[in-house]
Amino acid sequence: MNDLNVQGVREPIVRNLADVDFYKLTMLQFIWSSFRDQVVTFRFKNRTDVDLLESIDLEELRRQLKRVTKMRFPFWCREALRYRYGHIFQTPFLQWLCELRLPMPQVGVDSEGKLLVEVTGPWAQVMLWETITLSIVNRLYFLAKMRELRLREYDILVEGRRRAVAKFQRLSAYPDLPFVDFGTRRRWSYDHQHELIRTAMLMVPNQINGTSNVLLGMTFNLPLVGTMAHELPMALQVVFWDQDEGAGHLVSERKLWQMWEQFYGGQLTVALPDTYGNDFGLADFSPFAASWAGVRHDSGEPFEFGEKVIAFYHLLGIDPTTKMIVFSDGLTDEMMVALWLCFQGRIKVSFGWGTHLMNDMGSDAWPDGNRGLKALSIVMKLVAAKTDGVMRETVKLSDNPSKATGPRDKVMRIIRKTNYNPMHYQAVECEV
Repeated sequence: MNDLNVQGVREPIVRNLADVDFYKLTMLQFIWSSFRDQVVTFRFKNRTDVDLLESIDLEELRRQLKRVTKMRFPFWCREALRYRYGHIFQTPFLQWLCELRLPMPQVGVDSEGKLLVEVTGPWAQVMLWETITLSIVNRLYFLAKMRELRLREYDILVEGRRRAVAKFQRLSAYPDLPFVDFGTRRRWSYDHQHELIRTAMLMVPNQINGTSNVLLGMTFNLPLVGTMAHELPMALQVVFWDQDEGAGHLVSERKLWQMWEQFYGGQLTVALPDTYGNDFGLADFSPFAASWAGVRHDSGEPFEFGEKVIAFYHLLGIDPTTKMIVFSDGLTDEMMVALWLCFQGRIKVSFGWGTHLMNDMGSDAWPDGNRGLKALSIVMKLVAAKTDGVMRETVKLSDNPSKATGPRDKVMRIIRKTNYNPMHYQAVECEV
């Protein structure tokens, strides 16, 4: 479906406040309970060399974002969450969720001449902007690319679906290989995501084990999958600044996991260990390894990570076959098969399949034209939080220095407190 009507006015790109990832809601409830008034800043970042200002009209972007500020979480979706996930979500939180209105982000040009989308406010009121902003920016960019390359969306969708069908056919040769749709943030469009989920349910019904998208999960009665993201440890490194300083090393991440375990009572126990590098994260995770379900991979060489995690469990006297790795970093279907063949029977394996599922529209099949239709690597990170009346920038390191964020002085502080060694890691271009 084209987002332009005959008058040239765009239809809403995000049409429903439930069109967000499940992990945003699981984190939001945790934040609402313990940190709802904590002031934070989220900021958009484009990790590719594309000048988005050449493609995206700022006024149109503002209009799309402003539409979202008028939306409320739908009552029917709240009731569906209460019915299906009442063991996770508390009734007072769900009632508050339906009253939530998102404040308008700032849109403009930053000091480096790049696209600026930024929002500051109480954490519980602004955090949903992450996936919503990415969906909107991504869609506006590709609408502009279609006009630039003089392509019809119908033809692009035919090619995108053909590619997805071929991937499902290849995966069907490995009927025990499970995956979950993680494609919301960088999808081609909501309609395309809807279509490919429907197609997967027809072609590989026993392999698609859920989606991260709340609205689509409710629409298709698929399990909703997700736990937490980097924003939690990034924010709490500021919230618990004094504790980290007093200890002389980073304690805020382990404190987060303790609070999370206490809050959710042993549910949603897949840890994301790479905020400060996977070596530090796994060591920090050791006290929780026996009781938590497993870990998610989001940076670093995936085969090395898998071997490291298996060795980690063995060292702790834990049978790795009782635990899980969720691979989720830039996966292609070929990579998923290779990882599955390597690790099946040694540890439980699942895949969070994102951009290469929901936005592979044929970049090599159309005129190049500044990347053609190649997917963007875009993020919207929690970049600052307030403590003692002062806004302090946050830091993320990971096993891929290309994904690192934060100013040098704050990065050096975290390096000192985690013994992170940048020389141990190879920077890999963030393509998706």
